[in-house]
Amino acid sequence: AEDVSDTMNDFVGKAILKNFHPDHGRFVMLRQFGRDLRHDKIHLTEEELVPAMHLENLFYNHFDNEDEFCVGEIRKVTRETFALLTEDVPGPSDTFGVVRCNEVNGRDDRAGISLSQTLNHRRSICEHPIFANGLSQWQSLLELSLSMKHPNATNRVWTCGLTDGGLHNLFLGEEQMWAFDLGEPSLEPIPAFLTKFLMSFFHALGMEEDEKGDWVVRFEQAEGKLRPTEATKKLFPQIVHSFNITVDRLIKELFGGEEEVRTLLLRYVVTQLISDAAFCIEKWKTKGGGDESRSDHQKHLEKWLWRALWDVYASEELRRLYLTRLIMVKQRGVRDLALSGNI
Repeated sequence: AEDVSDTMNDFVGKAILKNFHPDHGRFVMLRQFGRDLRHDKIHLTEEELVPAMHLENLFYNHFDNEDEFCVGEIRKVTRETFALLTEDVPGPSDTFGVVRCNEVNGRDDRAGISLSQTLNHRRSICEHPIFANGLSQWQSLLELSLSMKHPNATNRVWTCGLTDGGLHNLFLGEEQMWAFDLGEPSLEPIPAFLTKFLMSFFHALGMEEDEKGDWVVRFEQAEGKLRPTEATKKLFPQIVHSFNITVDRLIKELFGGEEEVRTLLLRYVVTQLISDAAFCIEKWKTKGGGDESRSDHQKHLEKWLWRALWDVYASEELRRLYLTRLIMVKQRGVRDLALSGNI
């Protein structure tokens, strides 16, 4: 990844060098953060202990497995950490395609599946674009972005300084809008340009303020897992519905109805959510988190750790929604995208 050119990196919204660089990418940082937590190298306040425990479990196991068949471990550790809203799908061999079996007396002979067939199928799952966010998976992101057919999905546009234009970068008033922290202007394809906007549908939930001005914690601790609060359970399906409607309209109006763009957009969103979890931890450290000489003098730094957990949680919900086809299907009642239609 370190040898990727700036032009190629810009083609995927700078996602490769920022996330996959083997020395200072965000995914490497997450792996090291998990290791440091596991080996008690990070000072934690009492308020930080619970979120840090779950982040250690996620990142130490999520990125520390050198086995190329890492997907099973990723899914296992997220199941151990979160009580997710979307029902889990069957194991990998039941998810994409069919593992061919020998027919014996008209029945499938599961014992007849060869080891090579099983390994090849597991490899295909690990390389599937929705799961491929391991440290070595930048190539699949690049290949996916180059495989789109509609010119709007590959031709680059000038972002005019709105590179990071997500819902969380906006303040809306009755008569005007304020935009902030929008990033540097660049040339990039429209799907990459839409990343921050689309991921912010889910990311912004981690930044909702309570009556004291602090960010809302989206989880409750239950039986060793993090369970979404009741308010989150009500909000999340509404966010998914709004996300689906928005993607429907974008695909119809910008990409000529090319359905393959859905997978690319979702891949960008999932990758960016994990990337933003790393950003939150970087912010936590910058403000004194983990430093015994500084962190005890700062208040409410644990909010950055909770927000990192929310980003990881949202990314896993999106994967499950994809596998159960709840987020990749056209939405009923919104096929007419004219202003007079039922939007």
